[in-house]
Amino acid sequence: MNIIIDKHYLEYARKTYPDIKFFEEIDQCPEAEALIGEPHNFKPEILDKMPNLRWIQSFRAGYDNIDMEYLKKRKITFTNGRDIFSVPIAEEVVLRILMHNANALKYIDNQKQHKWERFKRTELMGQTIGIIGTGSIATEIAKRLQGFGVKVLGFKRTPVLAMAYFDEIYSGKKGLEHVMANSDYIVVTVDLNKDTYHMINKDNINLMKNSASLINIARGSIINEKDLAEALKNNVISYASMDVFETEPLEENNELWDMKNVYLTPHTSGIVKNNKTRWEKLIKINIQNFVDNEALINVIK
Repeated sequence: MNIIIDKHYLEYARKTYPDIKFFEEIDQCPEAEALIGEPHNFKPEILDKMPNLRWIQSFRAGYDNIDMEYLKKRKITFTNGRDIFSVPIAEEVVLRILMHNANALKYIDNQKQHKWERFKRTELMGQTIGIIGTGSIATEIAKRLQGFGVKVLGFKRTPVLAMAYFDEIYSGKKGLEHVMANSDYIVVTVDLNKDTYHMINKDNINLMKNSASLINIARGSIINEKDLAEALKNNVISYASMDVFETEPLEENNELWDMKNVYLTPHTSGIVKNNKTRWEKLIKINIQNFVDNEALINVIK
């Protein structure tokens, strides 16, 4: 069996499965049956070079940039990195909530100016956190928030009565509006697709409390960025913490860079040292399952 695998895991794969031939580049073995790596290698014009391809393992959780129709036509099984990033992103979200709650951006700015000034804050206990999406990342966020004494609302597109770690679950347009209007923090975790494109926009941002905050660690295009910037400028909401943007890298002239009520990072919330160990575990299981013709983990249909 021949498998193309990302160079960072080539040595590990060869040691773990000495009977399988692993290659770093597609051109080294176009007859390979499996491809494990980054999404930029999954374009149809590249995959056309691999007539025997039966399985693709992506090193990303999102697949909005993957031509799934192409894969279905070729009957190529696609698996993603769901759950790999859930814990680090959940920790990052809690950090972003606490940063705003503790006036961290104001104190950092004052430190640069050698300015001694005190700000009052509201206890996190008793506040309401609304999470848009209830997948594995959202669940890990909700789990970590339990100890803070907050109320956790979830928005799920398909109705359910209850979910672990969430106090209440809502669905539908009215449900989204309720979560937006009644939360002190809105955390966006949903996948990007035709139904979630710009699902957060001026219509529901305007329903939020003036003191409320918005955190996005999902995909930039889920939020209408222009509507968000306008809301921040006009103090419709108090704070935004953004790890993802409609255009990445974020344009140098984008006004979000210079807003004092914005904390932004370059799509890094899921990047931690522990990921390599998690990836090795997933790769090991899925390669073995592929060889044994068993069910793969994280199949996207």
